[in-house]
Amino acid sequence: MPPVLRLKGPFDHHSRESHAQACTAAVAGLALDAGVTRLTLDNPTLTGFFSFSRDRGGVNGNGLHGLFDYRRRGYHDGAEVPLATGLALVRAMVLRHGAWCRLDGDDGFFVHVGDDGEIYVGGAFSGAAVGRVRALGLDVDEVERSPYASELDETADARPADDAFWAEVGTLAEARGAALLEEQYVRNGRRWYEISSVADLDGVRAKLTPRARLAVWPALSPDTDAVRAAIERRGPVALLVEEPQLGDSFPARVAELHTSVRNGRAALIPVDPADRHPLLSAELPDPDGVLRTRWRLQPTRAERLRTYLGTLWAGDRVRGVVSTGLLDVGVRVHLEGDIGRHVGFLRVPQMSWNHFDSVDDVAPVGREFEALVLNVEFEREEVALSMKALLPHPWQRFADTDPVGRTFTGVVRKLLVPGALVDLHNDAGLELGGLVPAEDVPSWVDEGDEIAVVLEELDLDRRRILLRPKLSG
Repeated sequence: MPPVLRLKGPFDHHSRESHAQACTAAVAGLALDAGVTRLTLDNPTLTGFFSFSRDRGGVNGNGLHGLFDYRRRGYHDGAEVPLATGLALVRAMVLRHGAWCRLDGDDGFFVHVGDDGEIYVGGAFSGAAVGRVRALGLDVDEVERSPYASELDETADARPADDAFWAEVGTLAEARGAALLEEQYVRNGRRWYEISSVADLDGVRAKLTPRARLAVWPALSPDTDAVRAAIERRGPVALLVEEPQLGDSFPARVAELHTSVRNGRAALIPVDPADRHPLLSAELPDPDGVLRTRWRLQPTRAERLRTYLGTLWAGDRVRGVVSTGLLDVGVRVHLEGDIGRHVGFLRVPQMSWNHFDSVDDVAPVGREFEALVLNVEFEREEVALSMKALLPHPWQRFADTDPVGRTFTGVVRKLLVPGALVDLHNDAGLELGGLVPAEDVPSWVDEGDEIAVVLEELDLDRRRILLRPKLSG
């Protein structure tokens, strides 16, 4: 059996581009050394191997732009591409642009790109070729096999989409008035077709991608209110399929609470295998009638993350560890071991009720804390968290002391047109401020002065405290 080489190098935000260049050059050298000029795609994925989120490294086109046409014809299981296209796919995979596939050549040659930017290459290579890989700055180790090898795949027997299958589809569509056909042309790449009668079948069949996975669902529903209500209930993770998406390549969106539903027909189609129960399902055989596709069933890292996100609900308590410093408006948080790395997001206003000068004072890197889940966003693969939601509301604590009518001392923080802002000293040690209306501010008061005030009004809902100066005598 030919050896398997694992190529590794620096792989982080700052070195990913140079690492991708080195990996692409290394694979090119090894392929030419092995005499490989063409490669076959195996189990390609449009998105979702590394991440489902457009905000986590993916780019428009998923790294396939310029390699295939706008409908991605030629990107499917079993497709053969020139070495140059294969190398462009390697670069896109290392950069995590979205798409992923295995690449196979003659005489045991293969290329697999891993989760952490490592590459597994199989084949018979000369010592000089391996030396050139090391000269590119990559570490080269010989391993027993690739963890992405096809023999490790979990697969299942499938029904071929033969004439008998299509006859059933036509009968079902006519009996129901219409049916929705889902074409999964690659993993996480879907197109949708409406079938109203047997007459529609030939036109639809002519558009399907070789080796596609098919599922038949009830037709789109005009009852968009019911669809909206189902989204609000948030059952299993589902795609929102709408009438404008029929027959084109626009992706369906993950249905979330903030997802808008148009006034046309729509449907929710479950995503995770355990939740999917189509009316019919099958896979396209090759032109000779043989079913050769073997869809890889084990979940990718992104799918395991999506499953984990599905277990979280607004109001849940979770434990996390701050994993980054301040990123614009908040910090990233590790949740639930490795699968939840950087998934939590804690915004600055959700860190504390009290004022603080630096994020490091309340949420330094490495701090472990308990937080409340505010909401879960599947498209962004993000869990919004709040630390302060689990802490007593300082205004409520202050209100519980019956402060209205009592006298307090405070320091004038700022003089404004509406009046003087006064920071109040209080027994609870809370950071509270109130307003003395302009007409009541003594002429002698300046910023920084200490002043005695009476608390006249406390509005918890508006978080407003109204004060008046304490009259002497």
